[in-house]
Amino acid sequence: MRAQTCITRRVMFFWSLVFYYGRPMQPLSYAVFALALFTSNAMASDDKRFMRKGLETLYLQELKAYEACRENESEECSFSEVYGFLRLLELNLPEEKTAPRYPTAAQRAGYAAVVTTELTISDAGVVEDVKLLSCESGFGDADLKLNWRHDGRYCGKFELAAKDALTSFKFPIFPLELQGVPRKQLWRNTFLLQGQNSNDINAQITDLKSSQIKKIQKLSKAKDWSALEEYAFQNSEENNAFLYYAADSALMLGDGPLAISRFTQFLKNGGHSYWHFGVKAAAITVSHYYELGNDQEVVDLARDSLLAKYLEEGNVISKAAIADALLKYASSLTLIEKPEIAKALGILEKIKRHGQLYGGIPKGLMDMVNQQTVNIESQIIAIGKSRVRQEEQG
Repeated sequence: MRAQTCITRRVMFFWSLVFYYGRPMQPLSYAVFALALFTSNAMASDDKRFMRKGLETLYLQELKAYEACRENESEECSFSEVYGFLRLLELNLPEEKTAPRYPTAAQRAGYAAVVTTELTISDAGVVEDVKLLSCESGFGDADLKLNWRHDGRYCGKFELAAKDALTSFKFPIFPLELQGVPRKQLWRNTFLLQGQNSNDINAQITDLKSSQIKKIQKLSKAKDWSALEEYAFQNSEENNAFLYYAADSALMLGDGPLAISRFTQFLKNGGHSYWHFGVKAAAITVSHYYELGNDQEVVDLARDSLLAKYLEEGNVISKAAIADALLKYASSLTLIEKPEIAKALGILEKIKRHGQLYGGIPKGLMDMVNQQTVNIESQIIAIGKSRVRQEEQG
């Protein structure tokens, strides 16, 4: 694998050094040992300081880029990195918050919604302004948003409820190093009725007719992939779920390129709104485009995927396959024209946490995750070290 091979070589080189220098040492005097221990602790303390400074530097850089983008209304702006560095600095979560009131009419009608807002926050952590950016509403799971609509029904009421709650939020006080800097925060309020989360739909839900589902099940049980491919492809313009079956049938028939093409189109048509189907298509296409070195396509296909959520909650696709796709996604995030370092680190942290808590991820894969994390953190420390030197000299 392209990046993984590189990481593996670095790991092997590291362990070769450990093997060479890890031979039994001659006894050291107490003074020498104490000096070594002190130096090690001092270096660890310096790295922590440089890491913090590096994160602050990158946060300011990303905030500046985001604000410049927002001035151009025709451009779609991503807040991902700004939020990511706030999270790494432990400044992203409110210390005090109020749950929004669920609009009564929407609750009775069974509607759920996601309201996205941009907050302006003072150095003291007080919310000074709430700007409504978008609202999506519909029925069912708030992550899948199957057949949800932008500015859908009851969105006005959902937006008002979100705004009322957010004005009372209190965020951490900004550190002295960042005070005076415009402070923005994107916040998503999810209005979700009980029983509508992804835990309840690990049996795949589609919006196909019962007669269509029965025919698909019959052909799948008979392993008549040719007939299933023909049936699914003929109906693929009627419903995007058919395109998934057309892709999966091509895969079962051994036509990899055709399967990849269809899985890619399925995702670009909104395939992430299907739980197992969307995640399987994402895992397959991410691995394919990663091996081709097409990092931007990897990022475009994985960005809206539920790979990270599936790692925690999915029950069909193997955790090893999901973790492998997430690692490739994280790697590609660092290699695109505008790298997303904070997001990559967040993904790697999720893989590590899952592996430590639940297992199911091969050791070799975990080694690569750990090495990739070290590589990114080393770069951030180097940025922080450079910034500290500039401040000391200036």
